[in-house]
Amino acid sequence: MKIKHLSTAVMEANFDWTIVKVEMENGVVGYGEAFVGPGLTGVIREFVPLVEGEDATSIERLMRRLRAVCIYSSPGVVRHALAGIETAIFDALGKTFRMPLWQMLGGKFRDEVTIYADCHGGDDLESITPLLVPRTPHWAKKEGEASHASVVSLKHHAWDASRGGTLDPAEYAQHAARVAREGFRILKFDIDVPMPYETDEYNRSLSGAEVEYAAALALAARKAVGPEVELAIDCHWNYGVQTAIALAQALEPCRLLWLEDPVPPENIAAIGTVQRNTRTTITTGENHYQRLDFERLITEGGLRLLAPDVQKIGILESKKLADLADLHYVNLTWHNISGPIGTMAGVHVSAATPNLIALEYHAASVPFFDRLRQGAEGPLIRNGRIRVPDAPGLGVELDEDVAWRYRKPGESFFGDTERAR
Repeated sequence: MKIKHLSTAVMEANFDWTIVKVEMENGVVGYGEAFVGPGLTGVIREFVPLVEGEDATSIERLMRRLRAVCIYSSPGVVRHALAGIETAIFDALGKTFRMPLWQMLGGKFRDEVTIYADCHGGDDLESITPLLVPRTPHWAKKEGEASHASVVSLKHHAWDASRGGTLDPAEYAQHAARVAREGFRILKFDIDVPMPYETDEYNRSLSGAEVEYAAALALAARKAVGPEVELAIDCHWNYGVQTAIALAQALEPCRLLWLEDPVPPENIAAIGTVQRNTRTTITTGENHYQRLDFERLITEGGLRLLAPDVQKIGILESKKLADLADLHYVNLTWHNISGPIGTMAGVHVSAATPNLIALEYHAASVPFFDRLRQGAEGPLIRNGRIRVPDAPGLGVELDEDVAWRYRKPGESFFGDTERAR
């Protein structure tokens, strides 16, 4: 079962959604999605000569050979590219042998996957480039408006400094209540947001007043949804150890399901120190790629919950990581900022993950998320869950006509730059 052709298309959404398409010699087409990164499609094109003509049924051997490239380059964008390629091949394999992806992973543990809603900072997330620069997508711009906003400085609190103003607890409470009414039973909010205090943008520290203010935002969300809805908080790697401990301790009354990425990801000893000094469950993982890194987070960092990303590490590595974590009785909550193709890859992995908590949904502000699914009947997410499909492959087909409408200018669309509207 030879791979005949490999190509990509990119859509401007909240992030760039990069879709990988493989066409097989038997006529079957498979789709995958790769995590965002600068120069991503160029990296994928570099792999074309190594992929085309290969036997898709030997996917583990093929991916092992391709991952060897990471020895000579940074693992980030290269691994993103490989994850998208791997998912597309799995989709084609499933369609050829009439098996859903979860079945190729050894079977499913659940018929529905719990989805947690990323609520951002109390309002909708705007669109940003692969370099985190705010933009107006071409399909959303008003007549005469530039597609991309000018570069603005970003505070270390991971917020657009041009936004102005601050957020207050009432905004968090209102947003939490609204999303809970939509049926989501797990909500995640950002807490690294503008505050009504003067702060140093670079020292990774919060004053006592800032810690109290951040905790008040989370407490407002907790009071709005009550004990029946789980709550998580994201910090985007912005704090030092002492501030992270103070913040985690201040958030203990919120009974968080987890506190995500309070310190930068590369220092496992640092995040372990935070975890040992709070009852709040700390998690990280979206910036790690190797099983060895995750094992160290468990054994050295003492983490009880991990948050890897399927679109970064790939299908095969995700399944192996889930099994590794299960050996240590550690749970997984899959990070996910992708469109419906990547989300469905996450659904299949989640279905085959015994130690699953939930899979993320980050695209509530993207108006065409559901329209990208060819022949879709209603929303993909219903009452905070996604039904695990029995259809072969990913169980979802990309509507290329809709994808073309929201394509990223300057990027090839599956090799066709002149496609008719």
